[in-house]
Amino acid sequence: MENNLIMFGSVTLAMKSRNLLLKNNIKSGLVRTPIHLNKKSCGYSLYVPGNFEKALKIIRSNGITVNGTAAVDNL
Repeated sequence: MENNLIMFGSVTLAMKSRNLLLKNNIKSGLVRTPIHLNKKSCGYSLYVPGNFEKALKIIRSNGITVNGTAAVDNL
């Protein structure tokens, strides 16, 4: 299973990242971070079903700090 979840330090950063990915034609969704991963984030993450590496690169290149990534089966 490949990584598909990006965790952030605030819901504001997660929303900003979602909008940034949308402008770059990458689908993502704002989701609650699974409880077992919540220690690393604010409680919200972005689920990115495709183009994960590209999405991560875009987010980081725009100065947004990522708290972690993970692979999840379903949310």
